[in-house]
Amino acid sequence: MNPDKILCFELFGDYAQFKKFFANMSPLSFSIPPRTVLTGIIGAILGIDKQINPETFNESNSFIALRLLSPVKKTKITHNYIKTNTSLNQVYDFKEHKPTNIEFLKDVRYRIYFSCSEQDTYNKLKELLVSHCSYYTVSLGISGCLANFEFLGEFEVVANPSELRQKVNTVIPFVSIQEIFLEETLNLQKVVIPAFMNNQREVLKYEEILFEQNGAPIDVIVKDSTYLVRELQDVIHGF
Repeated sequence: MNPDKILCFELFGDYAQFKKFFANMSPLSFSIPPRTVLTGIIGAILGIDKQINPETFNESNSFIALRLLSPVKKTKITHNYIKTNTSLNQVYDFKEHKPTNIEFLKDVRYRIYFSCSEQDTYNKLKELLVSHCSYYTVSLGISGCLANFEFLGEFEVVANPSELRQKVNTVIPFVSIQEIFLEETLNLQKVVIPAFMNNQREVLKYEEILFEQNGAPIDVIVKDSTYLVRELQDVIHGF
């Protein structure tokens, strides 16, 4: 989707945990929220049932971009899991308690850019963001990581031509990058994240993305268009 205007808001919290699907015994977290997490958060604000939310915002009808506003910081916190699969009496059986190290992100803050082709959904989200309301409690990955948000505004965006050298402020799909101009101060990370799933929670597409772990812009030439948010002076790319 090629947007002509976007809603922009910042999402922040003390802790976040975006569980990696391949780490079950000792949960690890992605360094950034995958696109599937962001659509879930937007769905929570809108009050969209989680059973139908995954297919509500697909590749053809929605645009999402993500900018890191704080450095990626990770910490491990031990959780004491309680086994209660046979009886509530197990709550008092300390032999059944299982301490598990869980990886969390700390002091996170993101800038989210969103647009969609469904005008009623777009207007409803704008109204809720302006009034700082949400239908469901907003969290950062898991229910224990509560989040807050701040609406920055609705902005017009201008498409930048492809194959133009520019500093992009947001996460970039690696497949879109034609050339990277490396700087010694950059701390780049490339990861594979789930991007789209169906209502049965089956991942339809994984995407390899590139970002700078301290939130610095990345100097690149991309194969397709980026967008300039003039009021914010942000160059953004959807993922």
